Amino acid sequence: MNSSLIWKQEYSEPVISLSVTLISFLIYYFAGNSDILVHKIKRKYGIKRIQEFRVYFRHISGFIFLGAVPLLVVLILLPGRLTDYGLGLSIGMNIFYYTVLISAIIILMNFFASKSATNLEKYPLIRTKNWNMKLLVLSLSGWIIYLAAYEFLFRGFLFFTCIHAFGIWPSIVINVLIYSFAHIPQGIKETAGAIPFGFLLCCFTILSGTIWPALILHIVLAVSNEWFSIYNSTEISARFFSSGK
Repeated sequence: MNSSLIWKQEYSEPVISLSVTLISFLIYYFAGNSDILVHKIKRKYGIKRIQEFRVYFRHISGFIFLGAVPLLVVLILLPGRLTDYGLGLSIGMNIFYYTVLISAIIILMNFFASKSATNLEKYPLIRTKNWNMKLLVLSLSGWIIYLAAYEFLFRGFLFFTCIHAFGIWPSIVINVLIYSFAHIPQGIKETAGAIPFGFLLCCFTILSGTIWPALILHIVLAVSNEWFSIYNSTEISARFFSSGK
């Protein structure tokens, strides 16, 4: 068996993307779970708002480390254009229709799944007892910027650099596995669920050539689950719902 330690230029993109993905995610994860952060939030906002501001911090730090950092790497270190990493503007009408269809299916599934006790123990992430429109908008905005960064990292930066080096199917496997592993802190259910969902998002990304359908589906998944969880919770009062909860 012949082996060689000679570096080849085509190794650069996947090595950079895999390294940046791992390092950025680790920084994001450990920063968001820092005891120092909890102490500072407690001192400034009081113990009752620790959990709420930790969610805000995770969304903002996710936007920075999972989105802005990989974007800078693409602009500075990688040879392609932004469109080569999933940031093109055109997705095609057929993909748009399929995105709407799958979004509707996700909303229907969440309508029923969000009622489970296991789901309501965890969601919404912000456990504030009284939700109003301001809090709803803040949470929605946080989800959008966080998931935009998340999808650029996984289905843009990481996915397309791997496709350039390894082809489509090896890249799908790499992407889905790393995406699933990233959900391990969320428990076995979300870790397992990330496998088919990650595969679906990769397929939409390949067919459209952009991250936008994947981003839309991910936002629909997260936000519909949060809103249904708020509505179904017996511990949360939400004044913006017509039921007067």
